[in-house]
Amino acid sequence: MDGHRVPKQDFAQQFAQALMLEQTRFIKKQLLAQQNNPYIEQFIHHLYTHSDQVSLKQCIQLEALQNVVQKYTFELNLGAEILEFIGMVAQRIHHVSSNSETQINQLLSDESFELWMNKILELDQLRHYIHSNLLHDPQVKHVSLQLANQILESNTPWLDHLRKLNTHQHGLSSKILSFIQDQQQNIELKLEQQLAQALLKQLGNIILLPNEELADISLHLWDDIKQRTLKETFSQFQAIDFEEFFILVYETWRQLRQGEYLQQLILDVVAVFYDYFADYSLQELLQSVGLDEDDLHQEALRFLPHTIQALEQQGLLDGILKQLISPFYLSESTHQFIEQYIQDNL
Repeated sequence: MDGHRVPKQDFAQQFAQALMLEQTRFIKKQLLAQQNNPYIEQFIHHLYTHSDQVSLKQCIQLEALQNVVQKYTFELNLGAEILEFIGMVAQRIHHVSSNSETQINQLLSDESFELWMNKILELDQLRHYIHSNLLHDPQVKHVSLQLANQILESNTPWLDHLRKLNTHQHGLSSKILSFIQDQQQNIELKLEQQLAQALLKQLGNIILLPNEELADISLHLWDDIKQRTLKETFSQFQAIDFEEFFILVYETWRQLRQGEYLQQLILDVVAVFYDYFADYSLQELLQSVGLDEDDLHQEALRFLPHTIQALEQQGLLDGILKQLISPFYLSESTHQFIEQYIQDNL
């Protein structure tokens, strides 16, 4: 009896091996079909057709979704290659824009500008808050004083020599010069303080102007800016400055995302999204972002056939398919099933 079992066992293993190779060949042939790829089309069709029977909450748990957001938003750091790529992209944008005759109003229409302007002007409470801070915030006063100092120095170049004179020597002439220099500094300080106050006052008055007047000022500025070309605008910047701006934005984001407030805010938004769409089917979610079965087909056929062809050209496709299906054919239970089937049907 054992003498008959060994050949049957060997035959079962060989038969399973042959089936695996044949299935690999069949699947590969279907995947490499250049037109009307049945595997891809049927997979997308069945996926979309049955997606109306599965809800978001059945597929994804809130904790899992938040873990994904936490990993890729709070923890993921771009590698040196990606940062270098960002730098190259920034330089390319600068180069293209610096040679473009496209006008600003071709990117932002008059209607869009007016919509944004009117919405900002409606924020009366915010404007009053900014006005209050302008008048009372010590840091704002310090900045305005620095600005006043720069304005005064740039408009009185003839006083630079007097400002820089060394008066440490003894003698009547040095004392007189020192006195004049002290008086000049006192006068400049008072002028700076008065100019700083005037700047803040005027800026505060502008912020609290009636909406109609602010709208007129804004539209007047827009009429001047909108006709300018990207070439005229971007030529004012160096490529390295543009590149450093993008890197600075990323580095700033890396710092901001470590804050407890921002992290909790993002996770709360994820929770609100989950609560809102939890009972939506996957098909409804796709439709809510404007995707239907044809879109899925189109995108799948845009990338998958080329990817599969590349795997075949590199001699990798057979190995991938065998790894997917071989556990079944190499399983002892499969061999026993084949052996039992042969015994029962022969």
